[in-house]
Amino acid sequence: MRKLILLYSISLFIIPIVTLLICYQIHVIYYDLSSIPFIDGEVSVSLMGRQEYTIWIFRTGLFLYALTSVLFYFRISNFFLSIGTKNKFKTLSILANFSLCVYLIALGKQESFYEVSRRLAIIFFIVTMYINHIYLIRVLEFLKLEKKIQFNNIYLFIFYAIIFLMTILVIIGLPWVNPLFQYPDKLKNIIEWNLLFLTIFFYIPLSQIVKKF
Repeated sequence: MRKLILLYSISLFIIPIVTLLICYQIHVIYYDLSSIPFIDGEVSVSLMGRQEYTIWIFRTGLFLYALTSVLFYFRISNFFLSIGTKNKFKTLSILANFSLCVYLIALGKQESFYEVSRRLAIIFFIVTMYINHIYLIRVLEFLKLEKKIQFNNIYLFIFYAIIFLMTILVIIGLPWVNPLFQYPDKLKNIIEWNLLFLTIFFYIPLSQIVKKF
């Protein structure tokens, strides 16, 4: 079980990173993209993923990510249960990844229904994963205090640094939730890219803790 949890946690970083890098290179080759979207926000994650040459790669990669995410949280939930710690990771993972799948299905479709669905789905995915990350940190912290698992405190520092940065981005991006608010596209894109990166980077320090389970 522990080897699978480790494999899944590493995959939750590698799968989306490889998917986005491939889509980025396709944009460079076919769409003359010459920017660093994390910094300049010239292109959004959605725009990069819904083009003719990228949409199937983007969808496939993130559907695989969603499946891996559910498997990971089911496994880690079972591990926590095996050491006497009840949790809600199975429910949270299903909610988050169902929202991601709705977003992917609606991606690239122009009808207003799909636009609204895509917007609501990605907001719900981000919020749910944000809550999920905080919840996981608290469970790990509790288990460390109970001496059921042991790991270096530096990982807690990294986790809280990630959550702090995510919180800042969420606060800055809150006005985008209101469709009537004219939110600057480039700023929205910068927030979107960096929030996505922090969401998946979370699994790198987590994978180091999983080794100590």
